[in-house]
Amino acid sequence: MNRKVFLTLVKITVVTAAVVWLRGRVDMASVGRVLAAAHVWYLVLAVVLYWLPVCIAGFRWHILLKTLSIALPLRALVCVTHIGQFFTILLPGVAGDDGTRFYYISRLAPGRVRQACSTVLLDRILGFASLFILTTICIPINWRVLEAQRATRWVGVGFLTAGVLMLTASTVFLACKKAHLERLFAKIQTVSGRFSFITELVEVASAFAGNRRRLCLVCASALVTQVLICCAFWSAGCAVDIHLPLWAWMSFVPVILVAGVLPITFAGIGVRDYLLFLFLGSVAPVAAGADQITALSLLMLLCTLLLSGIGGLVYMVYKPASKIASVAAVVP
Repeated sequence: MNRKVFLTLVKITVVTAAVVWLRGRVDMASVGRVLAAAHVWYLVLAVVLYWLPVCIAGFRWHILLKTLSIALPLRALVCVTHIGQFFTILLPGVAGDDGTRFYYISRLAPGRVRQACSTVLLDRILGFASLFILTTICIPINWRVLEAQRATRWVGVGFLTAGVLMLTASTVFLACKKAHLERLFAKIQTVSGRFSFITELVEVASAFAGNRRRLCLVCASALVTQVLICCAFWSAGCAVDIHLPLWAWMSFVPVILVAGVLPITFAGIGVRDYLLFLFLGSVAPVAAGADQITALSLLMLLCTLLLSGIGGLVYMVYKPASKIASVAAVVP
């Protein structure tokens, strides 16, 4: 069976199972009433907060490329990140976003394709690292609530462990002298010579070893991105009267975001619903009912679809082919 067809069938199965599961747990008429009574301004704020990270992602990518002396307009990169959101709905996991960026960057920087594409991978790695680091900061604050269930306790321990490791690695990278890092990178390139993508990532890391201020800027913007997404969940929760402290959302929304990259569903349907029930069931067993949690999940799905719609509009309008010559001219 064709891999694409298989993944599509898997996603349809997961979405169907999620719908059946939800119908057995909630009264959809009650969910409709919750949505009808939702606070509009909180919902508008959630949409804005969900959209801002896309613009920040374009800025983050701009800094990564600039460090490699690949000068591309910020506006073009923001357009490409918007288009990536559109294709995220159509393709599994992160393939839609990263695949779109691979395609456009190969056209915008034809003379530096491999180096430019490596920045997409590095940006993805830094994005995941920022998620784990955020949970490292917030999970200890929320631990008393998360330990109430075995599942949330183990997820918390796993994310906390990964976050500590990533935070330690980041600290070592920033603290080491450039000469020591260059020797380490040379050994890694020797060992992984058969894997070109690792070589490219090492070259990008070497460039940042001499410009750590930019690396800190990229990491800080990645962390801000994740905080904004958590704020979007908080705002959507307030829209349906789920009132939790922001730090509580920051302790489990990153788990939902990481699980959302699995290529097993459309727009996170099913995965997001299950995890919201899991975590909100332990964090707020009295304050958040099943109808409210389902309504929250539907609102976040709406935010995702709106973001995808904006990306679709940009895709129809933005045509980079005419810009290649002028952009490539500034690339060394």
